[in-house]
Amino acid sequence: MRFRGGKSVVAGGGSMARAWLLPAILSLLFVAGMIVSTVDVDHFSNATDQHKQQQEVIAETNLQQHLDDQPIEEETPTTCLDPSGPQPYILMSLGRSGSGSTWQVIGNLSGMETPSHEYTGGSTKASIKFFEGKGHDDKWLLQYLCRKQRKYRDAGVVGFKWKPYEPIFNAPAAQAAINTISTLKDPTIKVVRLRRNLLDVQISRRKHTLYTTKAHCMKGDSKCLQEGLITSLDLYTGEMDTLYNHLESLHAHEDRVDKLLHEKNVPHVQVTYDRLYNVDGKGGDIEEWEKVFSFLGVGPASNLTREQLERGMKHAATHPPGHNMTLANYDEVAGALEGTKFENLLHRRHRRV
Repeated sequence: MRFRGGKSVVAGGGSMARAWLLPAILSLLFVAGMIVSTVDVDHFSNATDQHKQQQEVIAETNLQQHLDDQPIEEETPTTCLDPSGPQPYILMSLGRSGSGSTWQVIGNLSGMETPSHEYTGGSTKASIKFFEGKGHDDKWLLQYLCRKQRKYRDAGVVGFKWKPYEPIFNAPAAQAAINTISTLKDPTIKVVRLRRNLLDVQISRRKHTLYTTKAHCMKGDSKCLQEGLITSLDLYTGEMDTLYNHLESLHAHEDRVDKLLHEKNVPHVQVTYDRLYNVDGKGGDIEEWEKVFSFLGVGPASNLTREQLERGMKHAATHPPGHNMTLANYDEVAGALEGTKFENLLHRRHRRV
């Protein structure tokens, strides 16, 4: 038996269905005393055959109606996850999109920060290698999350950072995991989908390619902060055609990821780095953070104060907010992006001194 179109049907069509239903139906009819007496078989044979055919049709129709009325039992993956344990979640974003700081804040404001790990690989090459060794099922996902739950019982959330490189679309183990995330209940595995201004992503990549500075600086670490800010000034983006092509490629990839999550009905919430950390130079948007915690079901889903948010943020910004300070070729970039769909990526907030 299989399910089709939201209803359960018997495989093999009507003729096959009657083939296996007939003995059972006849047995039921006999026990109920509904079969016509066969004392005078020759005289009543035609009438009896017609009567039996009618009863078979009625019985088969009643049985099918009974099956149609039954609730559909969806196949739910078995799991070692504890519904009463920390909420399992995945932070999904491109590299250089602020996932490290976001992971930290979510952990600190929901109970405790757990180690941040790019479990599926921090580059395309690493991601390909990871999924090549995971076969065709979802064991890698569930086993990892279960270990995290057991290890960090006092945390509000546990999970990992998934950088959605190309294997997310075609690796069998990745697809199996996405399907499990889509269907698993009690507990649900939730995805926080984070996107960042793609020009800032490119600038950050450029900075960390040229310099061996730390990815993050803790508040109060003046040496790290000074080095981070100095290496964030007057960066050259490269040729305009190359820059535009990179932006186009990243934009298309990000949209593909969003489409995948939507089409697979993955439980997720969409947030942006710019709203989480810098809205018009005034700091993070409280409502954007509350949206995250409301979705996860832990932490301050309402009445979050800026003081609480600041205490949860242990990292300090290591780049100036204005592109006119970050980019050595700001005017060239501004001219190249003007009139394109990427024009709004450019922001200028601070004067040079």
